Amino acid sequence: MNQTDFRTYKKLKDDAFLTEKAVPKTVLSSPHFQGLVFSLILEKTKSGRGFRYEVSKVTEFENFFKTHFPEDIEVKDKSDNVRKFRNSKIQKTVSTPIFMLRGYDTVWINGQELNLEDYTKKFQLFACNAEKIEAERICIVENLDTFLVAEKLLGKNYVFLHKYGRIGKESLSSLYTNHLLVFVDYDFNGLEEFLRIREVFEFAQLHIPENYDELFGMYSQSLKGNKAEMTNRIKQSSDVNVVKIRESIIRNNRFLEQQYWKYD
Repeated sequence: MNQTDFRTYKKLKDDAFLTEKAVPKTVLSSPHFQGLVFSLILEKTKSGRGFRYEVSKVTEFENFFKTHFPEDIEVKDKSDNVRKFRNSKIQKTVSTPIFMLRGYDTVWINGQELNLEDYTKKFQLFACNAEKIEAERICIVENLDTFLVAEKLLGKNYVFLHKYGRIGKESLSSLYTNHLLVFVDYDFNGLEEFLRIREVFEFAQLHIPENYDELFGMYSQSLKGNKAEMTNRIKQSSDVNVVKIRESIIRNNRFLEQQYWKYD
């Protein structure tokens, strides 16, 4: 059951009937709807030049509605999805993103000043459910294990950031910075993530190690699965670094993970 089902059955519940044209085809052909008609809980009757469906057994229909939609509520989060649809993923919800931060500088989280160095030294990271993160220099790191050692690779001048789950445009809107570095895997997925970030931050830069060609020769692996899918955004990009990585992947049919640091 989804939002379309809910709206249809809610309308039947409130008005006691719907014309056949008003019932979405996906609902009309569904086993649930057909079952209601077969059991005569809904009765198909002539109406003008067409037909309509009437609730003929009110109590049984009420029970059906309550079984499939336990609570008639506005959905704000996944918990509401379960309460309304019995499925947390039915209706898209907006949630405040969870960020993990490391660094040796001061940051501002939701307007409050935070000594990030203290948390980094004591606990390895600081995690927050933030609506606004402000820092002079931010580096977004794709993988958690690399994030946990990022300063060994890139120095201590960045606030390193790793997001729980995919980093999309909504979560990027939480970030405020004057310098943004993006450190991802050197495959098509990584390039796609960088270009998605560039749509929000035009000044974002893709990090490529100085000895990339050497590392690629030593540690790259065969390209396969979803890592082999190149989007039009990647194909059409003229960014110098994107072109370099793109051509390297295409020419060799191989890619390099950002965990090359383990071999240093």
